[in-house]
Amino acid sequence: MYAGDLSWEEFQNAKGKPAILVFGAIEPHGKHLPLDTDSIIPWEIATRLEKRADAVLFPPLNYGYVYTLRKYPGALSLTSRTLHTVAEEIFSELFREGFTRVLVIIGHGGNTGPVKSALKELSDDFDFRAAVVEWWKLTEAEAGHADEVEASLVVAAGHELRAQPVQEPRKDYMGAVVPAPDNLFTSSGYIGKVGDISKEKGERIYSEVVGKLEKLLQNDLLLEL
Repeated sequence: MYAGDLSWEEFQNAKGKPAILVFGAIEPHGKHLPLDTDSIIPWEIATRLEKRADAVLFPPLNYGYVYTLRKYPGALSLTSRTLHTVAEEIFSELFREGFTRVLVIIGHGGNTGPVKSALKELSDDFDFRAAVVEWWKLTEAEAGHADEVEASLVVAAGHELRAQPVQEPRKDYMGAVVPAPDNLFTSSGYIGKVGDISKEKGERIYSEVVGKLEKLLQNDLLLEL
């Protein structure tokens, strides 16, 4: 069920079910994908999961901590400190309301650290269990940034490509280099292959990821690898 559609009485009766939250971002994704790609994909995963699981889906947070792509137009970032504070306050309100199981679906890698640190700090004051999951770690497909995996998922979610991408060169570096080198991404702003984009591929990946998250919920957020 979607929390935003519930009355307060229905919300009261839903307490005790797992809560699902999405943390997305607004960030450049090449010339071929929309800025909210990192929000489209995890929200599509969450809505498909909500239809299969006895859980409460909450509205997403579609602004995140964006760092590496800020040289491109459209990177609208919170600071990591702000994201930590916002996440902490959202979670503490959920715990105050009586939700003790929270599945967090991360759509943008920069969000993971602040979200996890907020939950770690709250664990001293609340009795809960949370699982923070980066969706791209649940698929056998090798996902990059604005690559054929993300593009296929965006298409399968009902969106069209903004342009037809072509393969461009880029460089790999050892370690996390700060500031990020200009050629870490291609000139268009993506990482990975872009030659095999299809709705069918996206559907296969959604099915794979949603199936694993459904098992995670069924196992009380403790699923061994």
